[in-house]
Amino acid sequence: MLGLMDESRALQRAGWAGAASIVLLGVAVALGYLVGVDDPSMSDSDILERLGNDGRQAAAGIGMPVLAAGVAMLLWFATGLRQVLDRLSGGDPLAHAVVPAAALFGGLMITGVSLDVGSAFAAWSDEFTPDPNTVRALGTAGQVLALTGLIGGGVLVAVTTRIAQQAGALPTWAIWTSYAVAVLCLSGFWSGGTASVAFALWLVGAVVGVLRLARRSTDVGEEGIEPPTSSL
Repeated sequence: MLGLMDESRALQRAGWAGAASIVLLGVAVALGYLVGVDDPSMSDSDILERLGNDGRQAAAGIGMPVLAAGVAMLLWFATGLRQVLDRLSGGDPLAHAVVPAAALFGGLMITGVSLDVGSAFAAWSDEFTPDPNTVRALGTAGQVLALTGLIGGGVLVAVTTRIAQQAGALPTWAIWTSYAVAVLCLSGFWSGGTASVAFALWLVGAVVGVLRLARRSTDVGEEGIEPPTSSL
């Protein structure tokens, strides 16, 4: 009984970590956008104004640690999600792909944003003379890397959906919607911002599902009954 309650509390903490990751990643992306240059058609004067603006430089300085914290929370959530998938599948090895997929997404996102805002950091130094063309190239490379990281998100969605489908834990509409999100994420850069929004919305649903399961496990644990293993 005590072990079940401990497991439920650990799952609940992982669920709240997932909720925190959504907020932190959203804030980090917004802060990075203030200083990043992901539009190659931006004029030279606008690029130099962005790099030389103290407020935008401060936003970049805040955004990077917030982004790192968001990725850390996402990895915590992924460990809890893997626990749920292990329970649903009875130990299917496919569930072990969840944490590496989240790490791939987070790693490429941090790398991409770092390239995008790196010139702004360098602009703090009097030894650096910004070149608009170099900034454009770095910003575009950062955008490509960050959007390619959605492949990790696609794997996360696909694995979760497949195991939930086999266990009969989700309605048909949710299954096929999730597969559509996975396809969008796997298209990476070519889907533009659509895949990012779709993945964020899916992640909200996954967090809600994990928190509901944690609460249900706590309730049935208090009653001394084993929780069901085939429902989110």
